Amino acid sequence: MNQKSKRSRLPKSEARTRNAEVGQLVALEQIREDAGLLDDRLIAVGPFARLDAGAVAARDGKTRGAITNLFGSQAAFQAETMSLALSAGQWIDEIAYPSPAEFTTAENWVDAFFAGQSARGPRHGSKPAISYAFVWALWLSAVPYGLWSKRVSGPSMEEHVQWVKRLEEVFGQALDHFGMSVRVGTTINELASAAASLIEGVWLNQCLTTRHPSHPSLPISTLLRRSGLLLWRGATEPRPVT
Repeated sequence: MNQKSKRSRLPKSEARTRNAEVGQLVALEQIREDAGLLDDRLIAVGPFARLDAGAVAARDGKTRGAITNLFGSQAAFQAETMSLALSAGQWIDEIAYPSPAEFTTAENWVDAFFAGQSARGPRHGSKPAISYAFVWALWLSAVPYGLWSKRVSGPSMEEHVQWVKRLEEVFGQALDHFGMSVRVGTTINELASAAASLIEGVWLNQCLTTRHPSHPSLPISTLLRRSGLLLWRGATEPRPVT
């Protein structure tokens, strides 16, 4: 077969789409390959692999050598920075929640709870800072590697379980205070798990916009506050009077 016969017979626009689709597959295969390397030894991936030790040292008026002497190499520094971003359990322990005693109704407390969760999440266009919101955004960059890497998926799931357990405590205190319980067939773990998933799901939107996706006249926090209230109403009920 000559070279000419190997050429694509697709129209140019279709050929461009075909190659881009194959490119997506190759990109995923590259992520899977890197994930395998990541489990063999800690290496930096995603934005962490582009982290410049010289730029970091310059923040303290020092040179690249200050970093490489401390960590041994730029690659080791990149890997340790990524490892720290993937292990943010201490941030979860420091999360503050509204006290049920400060509210007259359960729904007022629920609104304050989800408003607070929106506020502590990422905000589109905001200036980078060392905070849980931005550590979470950094974690997002490593999530695709978690499809195949236990080094990514392990700490991530441990953190999730840690947070869900804390939410169980928070919701349990609120239910007791307002004389409520979860509905028959529902557990407090399910309520906490659903809330955690809802919060992080809306945080994805908060990375991309400051406005409600379907109602641009409303702030993005409205999405989490109203969705959270729907979740609460569907999962809880007043305790029967005995």
